[in-house]
Amino acid sequence: MTTIQLEAYVKEQFNMGLYQFIKDKVEVENLYDYELAGILNVNKVFIGKLRKTFGMKKATKFPRQFERNYGAGAVERFKKIIENPDSTLAGVARHFGFSREYARQVYKKIYGCPYAEAFQSKRLARKRKRKARASRKKTKRLELLIRIREKMKSLGLTPHLRIRKHSYEILTNGYKLLLRYASTTVMIGKKRYFHITTGAGPDIDFVICLCEDNGEGIHYVIPRHAMPECGVYLLPEAGFGESKYARFKEAWHLLNHTQKPDKGGIMRAKDTKQPVGKTILAAVQSTNGPGVRPGYINCGSRLDHENSLKARLRAEIDLAIKGGRA
Repeated sequence: MTTIQLEAYVKEQFNMGLYQFIKDKVEVENLYDYELAGILNVNKVFIGKLRKTFGMKKATKFPRQFERNYGAGAVERFKKIIENPDSTLAGVARHFGFSREYARQVYKKIYGCPYAEAFQSKRLARKRKRKARASRKKTKRLELLIRIREKMKSLGLTPHLRIRKHSYEILTNGYKLLLRYASTTVMIGKKRYFHITTGAGPDIDFVICLCEDNGEGIHYVIPRHAMPECGVYLLPEAGFGESKYARFKEAWHLLNHTQKPDKGGIMRAKDTKQPVGKTILAAVQSTNGPGVRPGYINCGSRLDHENSLKARLRAEIDLAIKGGRA
C-alpha cells in the first residue's frame, strides 16, 4: 500500500487526514508502531518511516507503564492533582502511594521539564490569592466597623473610628473597643453556638461581639475582663438563666458612662495610686470575717465561699455594671 492509498483509506475509515491520525495515535494515545500498523493493516517498518517523515518521535513508554501500575487514567489523575495551585509533590505522592522524589521524576517524564518552574508559578499564584483574600477580609472588617459605628450613633453614643496601619479601633467615652465577628456556628450537643476568639490586648476595655445569623446581627458588649483567653461560645437565644453572657447581649448602656471610677465606671489598676496587690490586700484585710486569721486572705475552698476573694471581686464588678445601667 502506498502513502496515497493509505491517505485515502484513513480519510474513508476515520474521516481525518493521515498526518492528524498518526499524530493522535502516537502523541495522545501513545500507541507503538506495531499497534498502529495493526490498525491500518500495514507493515510496522512502513509506519516507522511514515512517522519519521512527519517529524514525530516514538510514543513514550512511561505513560502506559504508569497506568499499568496505578490503573487506567492514572496519568490524567496525576495531571489534575499536580496542576492544582494548592497541591504539592508530597500531596500527589500520598495520593498514589509513592515517594515525593518519584513524584518529581514522574512529573518530568510526563511534562518534559523539571517541577521547579511549576513550583514557582504555583508560589506566585498562592501569593496573589492570599493578597486578594486579605484585601476582601480587610474590606469586610471595615464595612462591619462602619455598621457598628452607625449602630452606636443611633443609640446616642459618639464613636470615633481610628484606622491604624494593620488594625481599626473604635473609641467612645474614653473606652477603646475591639470588634469580633462570627457568621458561622459550631454544633455543641444539640445547640449551635457562635465562636468568638478573644485576641484583646491589655489596652482594650470592651469587646463587641457581632453574631450574624440569617442576615440579622446580634451584638454582645462584653468587658474585656469577662472574656476568656481562649474565646467564648455565644448562644443568642439563651436567656439570663441559661448563659452568663446573656446579660451582655445588646448591653450598649455599659458604654454610656465615662471611664472614671467616681462616676460609676469600673476601676482599673491605673486608676489607683497604689499597686493592685496592695489595694486588693487592704480591701480584703478590712473585710475578713472572724473566722480568718489577721494577715491572711480568705481565698481557699475550705473557708467561707461567700466571703472569698473571688466572690467579693465578682460582686464588685457586678455592682459596677449595675451602677452603669442605672
